[in-house]
Amino acid sequence: MKNINQGEAEVLLNEYPNSVDSVCELANAESQAWREKNSQLILERFLEKYSDELNDVEKAKVYTNLAFYYNDEGNIKEYDYLSAAVKLKSPYIETYRGLALYHFTAYREKGSVEELKKSLRAFEKGTTVSDDYEMNFGRAVCLFELKEYEKAKTIFLQLIESYPNRMRLLLSIAYCDVYLGYKDQAMNRLKQIKLGEDEQYKDKYYNSDIIDDFQVYDAYYVLGEYSLFLEECEKAKVDCIVSRPSYYFALWVNNQYDYFKKEIAEKRKELILSLEETKVDEDFSSEEEKQNYIKSWEEDIEDLDTLVYKIKNENFTPILELQLWPEYGCYLIECLTYNF
Repeated sequence: MKNINQGEAEVLLNEYPNSVDSVCELANAESQAWREKNSQLILERFLEKYSDELNDVEKAKVYTNLAFYYNDEGNIKEYDYLSAAVKLKSPYIETYRGLALYHFTAYREKGSVEELKKSLRAFEKGTTVSDDYEMNFGRAVCLFELKEYEKAKTIFLQLIESYPNRMRLLLSIAYCDVYLGYKDQAMNRLKQIKLGEDEQYKDKYYNSDIIDDFQVYDAYYVLGEYSLFLEECEKAKVDCIVSRPSYYFALWVNNQYDYFKKEIAEKRKELILSLEETKVDEDFSSEEEKQNYIKSWEEDIEDLDTLVYKIKNENFTPILELQLWPEYGCYLIECLTYNF
């Protein structure tokens, strides 16, 4: 379908005034042309005019798509429309995918356990529509984040029977074993994991089957395998690791004092240089903005010094939490890219 503007969309809607499929396709065409506002307007006007003529399934479809067109704005309408579709007992898996991801995102942003529980309930409802990998994996992820490790592991193990040697599942099971205290099992599974894209389960719709190196070596840190953690960090050559408290701690506890001092000195030098550059920078929009940046760099230097003192003098062990994420993907019902 060619891209259309709002006026053309309204003309076509007049030709098919009460067709849910047609209006959703028109809204999708506007979205493809980066005119989400038009998509919202088209569907909301359609509901205003024809709501009394639509059955619950048709309304659920429009509500779900409307929610999708609001999901980049942090708009409460995304939640309202998805909730409305759920109340109508939507037969579309996209409805439950959208609601589950909405709550999980809110959990990550706010740290709210209540949002996490709502995400779990949405995934559970989703399994009644489609008892597939995505819904069950999301359900297990929520249980893991709720620290229900045995329950999460049970689901991951069930999934791996249908998807043998799927790297994402191996990692997830290993994470459960880490927190359940099954160190040998966790180590065994971690060493089986191949980094990068999982060729056996390559999926063009999302990159959840890509395993990053830090997802493995962070687990070694949590297990207390600091030597192995440092070895993997060195292999990875990830620039950001030198600014992580876990990295400095592992160097110190492994008696790599000279390297510890070198890394700290380099980081401190980097922070001081950034501070001095900020002080002479004239590109800030206001003096207040500049002073805020200066204060931020000063606080970073102070935090680094505090961290060093605590590691050296207070037996401080930085906490590193292993995290899992559900499958993130489009939940637009007409999304051909995702649904084929």
